[in-house]
Amino acid sequence: MSVIPEVLYRTFQQSPEILEGLKTGLYAIYGGVIRVTKGNDKAGSIIAHLKFPGNAEQTAESIEKLKSSLSNIQGGIDTLQNSLGTLQNLQYANIALAGLNLAVSAAGFAIVCKKLNNIESILHTHTEKLDTLLSLALDAQLKASFQQTARFNAVITTARQFVEMNDYEQLKTLIRPFNEQYEFTSLILKNCARSANDPTFFTSLPELSLLQERFMHLGMCLSYIQQKINAPKYAIEIMQKMQHDWLEINETIVETLTSSPETIHALTQHNAGSIRSFLDYRKERISGIEYQTNLLILAEKRPELTQVINAESDDILLLAA
Repeated sequence: MSVIPEVLYRTFQQSPEILEGLKTGLYAIYGGVIRVTKGNDKAGSIIAHLKFPGNAEQTAESIEKLKSSLSNIQGGIDTLQNSLGTLQNLQYANIALAGLNLAVSAAGFAIVCKKLNNIESILHTHTEKLDTLLSLALDAQLKASFQQTARFNAVITTARQFVEMNDYEQLKTLIRPFNEQYEFTSLILKNCARSANDPTFFTSLPELSLLQERFMHLGMCLSYIQQKINAPKYAIEIMQKMQHDWLEINETIVETLTSSPETIHALTQHNAGSIRSFLDYRKERISGIEYQTNLLILAEKRPELTQVINAESDDILLLAA
């Protein structure tokens, strides 16, 4: 039996009961989903998922309109402030990621591949600094594997071709090299994080920041490929793993620095600012990554929504939970 599209998705304008729930404090927005708030029947249950437009400018405009609508509502002040904060974070993530659907759209995949190619080109010109950076994390035997970036550039180019040709069966052959590069980059970041009180760590922060960006885009590429080869479980797992690994990296940096009073005392204003910028990179993007993860979970739970999730829209859509 076919399902009426309106049952699966609507806009806020078509959902006065949702706006009323936000007004009274019954509902709140959390990381791209609308949930029943604490103290109410079925607290924590998801009422609807948000699906933002694929175009970055349209997404920013839609978020601003929704924030404006909520700001004009009287009642449920604490809940509204929480919802507005979530929308603000999603807007920051939208700006940082150039769109909020990178892990679930072909256009987003192309953006990520292009950024990965740019990062690899920059890293290639930083060979000397990378040798210093790698000395914090790896032995000589593993250095050579990182320097062979040309092979991975070929993997990125091949992946883009297969996606553009809709040849998703061939994408299966690329899962291993993507996984290898993700784990390799993650290992470097984790091991360098444990050396955050080493003076070399601070001079290597520009390269470390590039690796952090590489790490994020690799996770999203891998998630997209898993989705396209009809392996939604693994698409979700890599997004969740990326969030876990990324949090571990940043927590290790903070713990390592704060465990050494000498390092904190000797920390210059410039170095402190560089570390804050490095840590803020994740903070500004995590809301968007959580949002994309929630969309992937929804697509696995409700396959009939997959077409809507992958489709373009000029409005923020409310998808059935």
